[in-house]
Amino acid sequence: MTFEQAMQKALTDAKYSHLTGRFEDIGEIIVGFIEGIIRFIARILSVEFAGFGDGVNTDVVSVVFIVIAIFVLGICLAFIARMVLKYKRFKRLEVSGIFEDYRNNRLSFDEIMAQAEKNDKEANFKEAVRYRYLGLIMLFNSKEIVRVTDSMTGVQFEREAVKNMPASQKGVRELINMYYSLFFGHKSVGDDAYKNHIKLYNALIKGAQSYDKN
Repeated sequence: MTFEQAMQKALTDAKYSHLTGRFEDIGEIIVGFIEGIIRFIARILSVEFAGFGDGVNTDVVSVVFIVIAIFVLGICLAFIARMVLKYKRFKRLEVSGIFEDYRNNRLSFDEIMAQAEKNDKEANFKEAVRYRYLGLIMLFNSKEIVRVTDSMTGVQFEREAVKNMPASQKGVRELINMYYSLFFGHKSVGDDAYKNHIKLYNALIKGAQSYDKN
């Protein structure tokens, strides 16, 4: 390798970056940014800050900053991957949950409502909400407010319901949120929240029963 080739390699190869000042330039920018933040805080607190001076090794600052940035990026990517996996799992549960119950159901609407009331008396609110959701799907389908399909999800059900019966939005959303909270969020429900749920649901059913598509 000639001297000129060696110099060119030093100018382009990352491992010789300490010879070119590239890391130093980055470090100076980072140090300047940090100093700016500290000066801003110091002004707010009425404290004097003269800066870091010439004693800061900007190469070290660059390396530390890059390592921290990679670490933070790794955490962000891991969080995003976790959220994606959780969302996919949730969507699978959403498809295979209440709408599978609906496809397999052999009870009439009145029998479903009777089951909901029975679970209410037994304080089994989780099952009571499931039966109410099941009854709502059945009623909305029979009234042609929503055309229930095999692959339907809660989001699609709400969208279709609100499109054809705008007044149903509050009640439908509350019921769906209550259902997912109890079944997939594994949360409990307070007396006041449950009473409000019953009130909204009854109004929703009353509105759906009087719905006329024409």
